[in-house]
Amino acid sequence: MKRLFVRTGFKRDVFLLAAGLFLSVVLIFSVPVKAAVSVKWFDGGVETSVSVEAGAKFYIGDFVSIFSDGTITTASLVNASYTVQNKKVAAVNKKGYLHAKKAGTADVTVSYQGKTLICHLTVEKKGTFVQTREVKELKTAAKKLAKGMPKKLTAAKGFNLKKKRDEYLIEYGTNSANLLAYDGFLYKNSRPAPDTVDDSRSEKLAVPEAGRYLTAEVLLRQFMKTNNPTAADSKRTMKIASVTANKRKGKFQIRLAGKLGAEQILAAQLAFPTENDSTIGKSKANITVSIYDETAGKYYKGKIVLKKGSRQFDAEAVEYVYGGYRAIELTEGHVYWIGSEMNWANGTKVTVK
Repeated sequence: MKRLFVRTGFKRDVFLLAAGLFLSVVLIFSVPVKAAVSVKWFDGGVETSVSVEAGAKFYIGDFVSIFSDGTITTASLVNASYTVQNKKVAAVNKKGYLHAKKAGTADVTVSYQGKTLICHLTVEKKGTFVQTREVKELKTAAKKLAKGMPKKLTAAKGFNLKKKRDEYLIEYGTNSANLLAYDGFLYKNSRPAPDTVDDSRSEKLAVPEAGRYLTAEVLLRQFMKTNNPTAADSKRTMKIASVTANKRKGKFQIRLAGKLGAEQILAAQLAFPTENDSTIGKSKANITVSIYDETAGKYYKGKIVLKKGSRQFDAEAVEYVYGGYRAIELTEGHVYWIGSEMNWANGTKVTVK
């Protein structure tokens, strides 16, 4: 079956063939090497400093990013280990859930696959940080996001997490963006004037549970990568059975080899955030593909609405003009390729009759 991707022409095919032969030789004569694991704090270092108020409880592993084999996760989602140097000041369990008990300092160590990170934790007296309306509102939003956070997503859990993530971002964008980073750190100065104001994060973590946003994003990204119906490296890439062109309607009718599942719909929503706002439901997703008029040498967009349980949809060819997109007329006798603008291999060709 064909995939929803297209090619650029003969020269591209020759290049891909040569590259494939080269890679074959490399694979035959090279010894497989296990990819190195990189473990970093939220600010990219192996050491960091964080200040929280006494009484704060949160997953410190949310703030540790792990890079391995082309994937990104957080320490909260793997079996990392945690220790605290001063247990009178703070305690942390084996899952990385930290309790800041009383004012003082304590080094928190996070270890994963031989990599060690250190957090110089300062616990301030409760009420030390200014309790603005924005901080209070983001704390409320972060608690909603944190409640029932899964470690692995199904379609149902993914839709629920996406909804909670979207609601959290709305709350952050409307009330806290000028004061707080989305992961709960106070800015050194207020935004939004990056040209004149230093808006980098301070060490003060005013909303610790906001770190759950980082882990939520990782979960959703992983789900999207696995189930994206428009990506070549996805396990659920759409396979095209046939394509026909309707000159009168200016649309291509695409029939798939199989019906679209809930996982593909959610992944498509995540892959095309601009086309899918926070109010869209669970049964459909808006996507765009690229349409290449090989005869005229012109590129267009294809607007598509995917529906759960369906295996047939229309791709409307449009071009951008001042003020938005407008539909184009399909030209009789022209050859069109339909596919992703990210990858032009193994595409689908159709001639307008």
